[in-house]
Amino acid sequence: MAPPAGGAAAPANPSSPAVLLAVQAAVRPLGAGHDTEAQLRRLQLSADPERPGRFRLGLLGTGPGAVSLEWPLESICYTVRGPNQHELQPPPGGPGTFSVHFLNSQEAQQWAALVRDATAEGQNGNGSQAPAPEMCPLSPPCSSVAQISKATQPEVDLPRSSGNLKKEELATRLAQAIADGDEKEAAHVAAILAQHHVALNVQLMKAWFPPGPIRLQVTVEDATSVLSSASSAHVSLQIHPHCSIAALQEKVFSEFGFPPAVQRWVIGRCLCVPERSLASYGVSQDGDPAFLYLLSAPREASAKTKTSQIPSAWLLNISENFLIPCPAKIALLHQ
Repeated sequence: MAPPAGGAAAPANPSSPAVLLAVQAAVRPLGAGHDTEAQLRRLQLSADPERPGRFRLGLLGTGPGAVSLEWPLESICYTVRGPNQHELQPPPGGPGTFSVHFLNSQEAQQWAALVRDATAEGQNGNGSQAPAPEMCPLSPPCSSVAQISKATQPEVDLPRSSGNLKKEELATRLAQAIADGDEKEAAHVAAILAQHHVALNVQLMKAWFPPGPIRLQVTVEDATSVLSSASSAHVSLQIHPHCSIAALQEKVFSEFGFPPAVQRWVIGRCLCVPERSLASYGVSQDGDPAFLYLLSAPREASAKTKTSQIPSAWLLNISENFLIPCPAKIALLHQ
């Protein structure tokens, strides 16, 4: 009787002579969040004792109470995504697609070659009347794995129109490898991206930043009149610590009409750069201070400026306890 789609119980003895190869890999459901921990499983390829010339692929648990599953090889879709990264899709009705990350690239290559050979043998074998396998393309990770036909080329060899998709997949693999602490995989994927001069925008996930939104206490002053004795303005801006200085500049532009080009932000003795986040300058809670200097007061801002929020006079009044002395501050602002 054929096993159910969800997988049959695997043999209790993985060292049986019927086992062709057994390797360990970190397995987790495909599409699971970064906080989902991969489980160490044993992948096992064995001969089917009830169907000569056919094979079975098992996903065996390694800990107490772990569930072990096994399927006919021809019923699954197995795809090689990279030297260490594979995907296993059980037949319909099963647990869904798994992401398989091998701890050893040589074992991954050996496993991929064996699965390919067993698939071909099962297709050509005539000892069973089982339907022909429906295997996904095996993307060869190295020269030891034979090339497949043009009709089933892996994504890496698809036309140029799929180039962006491949680059996005590589970027996702890089992020996942870093999150998993897999230095070898991260270095490998980064090298591929570098070879193709792929520009990346690397950012921390929002979960790594302090929670928000918070109230940023901003002192606004006119840098062009830095030696004047006029008073400065004080405003409170609601913003998330993960936001960039560029996003903060756009917020000020939308609310008060001062373009980013005339804004200079100083937080914690630092002249801020647009690419960095507020959190990188120590902004994490309500009431944290920031200083905004305006290189000019553009006319177009006047109509949008509310006198209850920002005074009409933008002359600077330097206090004695300010963090940066006046000459140094002026030099920074006009760089």
